[in-house]
Amino acid sequence: MNDAQTISLSPAIVHFTDLVQGDTLAFQIVITDADGDPVDISADDFDMEIRRLDGSLVIALGIGNGLSITGPGALYGEMAAADTALLDPDFTYQYDVQWTTGSYVRTISWGTIKSLKQITTA
Repeated sequence: MNDAQTISLSPAIVHFTDLVQGDTLAFQIVITDADGDPVDISADDFDMEIRRLDGSLVIALGIGNGLSITGPGALYGEMAAADTALLDPDFTYQYDVQWTTGSYVRTISWGTIKSLKQITTA
């Protein structure tokens, strides 16, 4: 089982460079205020898109579809092995995660994903 990678808002740029094609990708983003206390995100919305460098959409995640709020200020993301199998090792992908609370929208994490060719197949 893979442990979720924790991403804080500082820095928000994260590059996933060791994801093997066909493995589960798990991560957690923790949102805190200036005092380090978790922000109440229980009524908020989150979206993540993974795109090729040409802008074409490959995978989209949202609350209930790969993203879930797991506690105060904690957003958990998981891409199933079947989804990461779609990530061709010959390409670099861009992603971002957006947080929407009321009319406020903020990109809280972004970066690249470069998958490694899968050797063992089940």
